Amino acid sequence: MESIAMVLALVFVFAVVAAKVMTTQLIGHMSRQISQVASVKQEALNRLKAAQSQKMVVEKSKAVFDKKKTKVVKAIGRLKKEMQEFKEEEEARRQRSEARKIS
Repeated sequence: MESIAMVLALVFVFAVVAAKVMTTQLIGHMSRQISQVASVKQEALNRLKAAQSQKMVVEKSKAVFDKKKTKVVKAIGRLKKEMQEFKEEEEARRQRSEARKIS
């Protein structure tokens, strides 16, 4: 009877040691997975930060181009108005010149 108890105790000791080894391996595997996920997360955050930076640069460039476009549109409008005034003055001169020729 005592030998059976000793054998059972020895089997339980080996079972506990085997369970501890398996648990340690499982914890190590999970730790590696956690570090991989953390690495992927950090890489994704870095890409997101880079994308946000690029977006801000694009938005700033767009704002600068919009300001330049507005200035150019205003300048074109002003120059068209000035050209129209020149054409009107030229037409008025031409009419006065023709009026003088007729007289």
